Amino acid sequence: MRDFALGSLTPRGTRRVIYNSDPSNTTRHLSEPAAKPEELRRIVRNYAREGAIDVLVQEIWHQGWTQFWRTDRCPYDARDQHRRLIPIMDAGVMPVEIYIDECHKQNMTFIAGFRVNDRHGHNADLFERLSEAHPEWILKEYKPSSPRTADARSYQYGCALDYSVEGVRNWVCSIMEEAANRFDIDGIELNYTRLPACFPKGKADASHAIMTGFVRRVRAMLDKAGKKKGRKLLLGARILQHLEGCTKMGLDIPAWTKERLVDYIVPGDIGFTDFNAEYEAFVRLARAHDCDVYPQVQAMLGYHHRTLVQTPDHYRAAVQNFYGAGADGFSTQNYFEVEALNTLKVLRDPNRVAAGDRHYVFYPLWGPGGGSQAGYQWDFPYHPERIVLDRQKPDERGEFRFRICEHLPADSEIHGEAVISGAILIFRPGIVPGDELLVDINGMTIPSEEIRCEWSDEADRPPVCRFALRSPPAVYGDNHLGLKPVKSAPGATGEIVMNEVEVIVTAAR
Repeated sequence: MRDFALGSLTPRGTRRVIYNSDPSNTTRHLSEPAAKPEELRRIVRNYAREGAIDVLVQEIWHQGWTQFWRTDRCPYDARDQHRRLIPIMDAGVMPVEIYIDECHKQNMTFIAGFRVNDRHGHNADLFERLSEAHPEWILKEYKPSSPRTADARSYQYGCALDYSVEGVRNWVCSIMEEAANRFDIDGIELNYTRLPACFPKGKADASHAIMTGFVRRVRAMLDKAGKKKGRKLLLGARILQHLEGCTKMGLDIPAWTKERLVDYIVPGDIGFTDFNAEYEAFVRLARAHDCDVYPQVQAMLGYHHRTLVQTPDHYRAAVQNFYGAGADGFSTQNYFEVEALNTLKVLRDPNRVAAGDRHYVFYPLWGPGGGSQAGYQWDFPYHPERIVLDRQKPDERGEFRFRICEHLPADSEIHGEAVISGAILIFRPGIVPGDELLVDINGMTIPSEEIRCEWSDEADRPPVCRFALRSPPAVYGDNHLGLKPVKSAPGATGEIVMNEVEVIVTAAR
């Protein structure tokens, strides 16, 4: 597909909302010690009624064990919340069958989710056995991503599978094949964001052919199973939000779309909502080859803001950018609060999204060096937006890119911290009293008298600065906040760092 301007495309098809339910999302709400089938049906009906969800992706395999069904090919989840489903299975019904039946009654598509290489480190029993029977199957250099909850043995035996080994691919494919033929699923989703490392360190970007062959094999298996069912079965892939990162991790998205191996892709970060990602890169590939795009929204805003849960205003802002980039809808990840599902009804409609207030957040998703004991910084490239200014170089301007797919008015009015009309930009420059900065948007200087800075009582905390954002100088799509040091406070040392920007847009009333 040729290049296109942001905001020029409209969503395709009728599916707008893909709800991803992780393995323990619903089991924690079930009765103890034995869940009841009606509880599962009630959960699905709530998805349909409160969330107007089009596609339910219930993840049914991760960490080498199954959830919601049993098979002789691998163990069933040993955690307490999943033991609640054993009485239903002992009675001869797999809980996944209840989910599927109720989804179809509610006119929802049911996709069986498979986390390709989840390494939370809970299934140490399996990896202990593999270390004896198939030690070559294990990526020992990757450690558990959840050190607080991981089984300590996972550090010794490992917790990730090596997909360069044919035996691993054969085993995982056999489990998917059983699920596709045994149950009336509508497709399979491959989740590479929990987590993306599938090959030995340093070898992933040379392993495209291996992973593409694996995806091609799953596609062929689904086509064969679908032929028996009399309908096409979908194949989706949950992937990193940057093509560069996908390529680095061995995921050849251009090949997958060109060969029409996948019916939809779900780009997103591994833990947080990315408001700034350039999702149009995926849209260009997908629209040329009949593939849909559903970027991810998640519940949290960033590694340093993990206690902050996204509000409806945040969700509207993120999805506004998704639609601006040409997405066909959106998908959730780690969206747990069932009572908040009503927000999804709004997000499915671009007009209703634009009719509500939007709060854009451009924070570092991860901390220095990746911000995690799991070593994410070694997995894939991550380039957060930030400005670093040298006090001794007053002529050097730093630039911070931020995306808002908004047609802002020529005038905005703010009162204190509130936006009366239009938009407000908030940024946190690492300055001290006596520093002076020249601020611009897209090269147009913002008069200093229009910028309000509030200083904290804590001496080591930078101020919070804000000003009304108008168009011009702001534009629809990518904008650039520029900062240039004009004066350095006497005795001040160190660099001036700015890596947090917010834009609050008040919808026209």
